[in-house]
Amino acid sequence: MPESRRSARAQREAARHDDARSDDDLYTDRPRRSRKGLWITLGVLGGILLIGVGLGATAIVVGPRIADNAIEAADELEKAVPIASTLQQQIIDGDTEGAAASVDEMQVHTSAARALTEDGMWTTFEWVPWVGENLSAVRKAVAAADDLVVGVARPATTLSLDALRPVDGRIDMAQLAEVQAIVDDAYATVEQVGASLDTINRDAVIPQVRDGVRQLDDLMAKVEPYFEPLDRTLEVLPTALGADGPRNYLLLVQNNAESRGTGGNPAAILLLTVDDGKISIAQQAKTQDFNNNRDESILPLDDGLTALYGDKVGRYIQDITVTPSFAESAELVRAFWDESFDTPIDAVISTDPVALARLLKATGPVELPTGETLTSQNAVKVLLSDVYWNYEPEQTDEVFAVAASSVFDTLTSGSAEPRELLAAVVDIAEEGRLLYVPADEAEYEYLAGTRILGEFPADNAETTLLGAYIDDVTEGKLDYYLDTAVTVSTDMCTTESDPTFTISMTLDHTLDPSRVDALPRYVSPARFFPKGHISSDVSVYGPAGAELVDIQVDGSDKNAKTATHLGRPAALVNVRSTPGSTHTVTATFQGTADTDYGDLEAWYTPMVRNTPVTIDAPGCDTAGG
Repeated sequence: MPESRRSARAQREAARHDDARSDDDLYTDRPRRSRKGLWITLGVLGGILLIGVGLGATAIVVGPRIADNAIEAADELEKAVPIASTLQQQIIDGDTEGAAASVDEMQVHTSAARALTEDGMWTTFEWVPWVGENLSAVRKAVAAADDLVVGVARPATTLSLDALRPVDGRIDMAQLAEVQAIVDDAYATVEQVGASLDTINRDAVIPQVRDGVRQLDDLMAKVEPYFEPLDRTLEVLPTALGADGPRNYLLLVQNNAESRGTGGNPAAILLLTVDDGKISIAQQAKTQDFNNNRDESILPLDDGLTALYGDKVGRYIQDITVTPSFAESAELVRAFWDESFDTPIDAVISTDPVALARLLKATGPVELPTGETLTSQNAVKVLLSDVYWNYEPEQTDEVFAVAASSVFDTLTSGSAEPRELLAAVVDIAEEGRLLYVPADEAEYEYLAGTRILGEFPADNAETTLLGAYIDDVTEGKLDYYLDTAVTVSTDMCTTESDPTFTISMTLDHTLDPSRVDALPRYVSPARFFPKGHISSDVSVYGPAGAELVDIQVDGSDKNAKTATHLGRPAALVNVRSTPGSTHTVTATFQGTADTDYGDLEAWYTPMVRNTPVTIDAPGCDTAGG
């Protein structure tokens, strides 16, 4: 990807307003920003209407010809606005024929407005002090609207997500290339428009024009972050699907009922092969297939990693996901796999049963060979609770693997509705329930900075990231009953001295105490802790370059393991939860006044149910900073 694409939105970053997201219960429908994200650019015309007011105010001092052009241009843009709203809904509904007609109609108006504001007399007066700045800003804003209609809306009417639908387990690579070309061109238009808007001097224009440009800034700042990961994904997808030769992937399905840093115990591991778009399961493995309880770690471990978690991360495959860095987990699982099966691995992927349940909204129910029917409503309960009541302990991992492969087979059959599937993938990736780490260094670098890589950023320039993670040390599957919530706060936008950053994680043990005695032995063996008790190692991570000030549990200081891990300060404390109890771990970090801090953000262990996140950054332009 050209470097200019990665940096073009920097000047407009202050205009970004994070979309509100709900933390609805797991089984309720979630907001689908992804459906409308691509087309939100069309709403830019609303901002242009404000500029139309500025057109009239500016025109009265530059002569009748420009005044007439300004009034006509404003009228043309006003006519385009309701068409844009109709077009957006047509694209969402898949009405390509109606959408194409709407684009034709809308372009008539935006092109007419553009011609009026690019008139020779108009551009000549752009050299006049004060008046010229306003005329130039209006011309660029009108051109932006026309470019978005021609360069984004028009190609969108030809874009069909059915190109990504597998047929007999294979994705058509030629159709995928067409989708990639359309998105790449649309993204180029968005970046071009953004670069043009960056040249407008907001301080030199009248308030009406400034307000219209500001709305454009807000919208563009939402659109660009949508396009960048989409463009990146489509850039690497052909290679990932075997366009350049066969690829081998390890798919880990993490068990959230026994928490680990990035999700849970990797109870099922599948080897996927991909060749020219054809996807298939080549092998399944479980934890017993590997050399565990070894004397030494299978690979040398980072000193910070062992200071916090010990060397179990490299001695047991069940513990490779304890680290919050999925890049570290991927390296370890490749080593375990190579030792046992000697198969080269091109990338490691992670997901969990909660993500599988979301995908089932797109595929519909899946019948398992074991007799159960998985649906989006029951999959989490079946896989993370019922299985331990209905099967013997030695059978549970096999059921887990069978369920994962059955959902995979359904996904690759092409039965899923592409729009629903894409929406689900976006959701689970944002929550850290879909992680991907390639072995190829160039591909790895290409994905640097994206959530899907599961790796902390090296600095705070774009994102000031704090993390809170859980490693279950109970020996059991009691985390099915553990809910968490995360709060992060900072004074970085209100203080001129060294800023502070605080992260809190609340652990709520939801199990009714009256149900403890009935728990299956495999859920709560009660070997090391009383039955029903959950022992959680909670680790917290501060911003890069910061220092740990203190860490408390329920408001009292707590002895903690501390280390520098993944380039940032970290601390670990143990929390014992009894049924019905609630505990809060709070850590405070101190940064430095001479550091540039980007948006405040929190990462955390994905649990069985959604983890609400509260961000408190007073004085910052956005919820994040």
